[in-house]
Amino acid sequence: MKEDQFYFISWKDLEEICFKLYKKLYQEKLFFDRIVCISRGGLVIARIFSDFLDLPISNFTIVSYVSLGKTGKPRIAEKLGVKIKNERILLIDEIVDHGTTLKKAYSYLKKFSPKKITSLVPIIKPWTKLKPDFWVKETNKWIIFPYEIKETIKELGEIWKKEDLSEKEMKNKLSKIGFKKAQLEYFLKENK
Repeated sequence: MKEDQFYFISWKDLEEICFKLYKKLYQEKLFFDRIVCISRGGLVIARIFSDFLDLPISNFTIVSYVSLGKTGKPRIAEKLGVKIKNERILLIDEIVDHGTTLKKAYSYLKKFSPKKITSLVPIIKPWTKLKPDFWVKETNKWIIFPYEIKETIKELGEIWKKEDLSEKEMKNKLSKIGFKKAQLEYFLKENK
């Protein structure tokens, strides 16, 4: 995997992306009773929107991610723990790739009879079959969020180890992607 296949999002980038999304919601004059996020990916985004919209957050977990670039069939791993009947729900996740997770989320939440479900996902892939109601960025690159530093370094390290890259070569590639030297020193050590 080459460095130019990745898009590293900083905390500042994430804040700006979320604020752009908030302005879109604000312009539409939409109101919600609750944020429901898909855990784990949607948790950080949901917390930001909880602040922007002054709303409570509930979550459930859908698992489909297997490893870097590989996904399986989405399934509910943890159920929603609150009643949402007749509520206006803002459904949040971090990214839509093919749309299968979002589709699973819609069908799962509809069983609880909410008044309305509006979806918000900051980033989508151009090939997605199901677009959220609100998004701001479309890219075909592999997104690295600022809250998945160690897991990405670990996964890329394992891939590149199989390609017989030296630790120095790995550090160089990871630096070009956007990782900080201090992060690489610690997290690559754990990968040995």
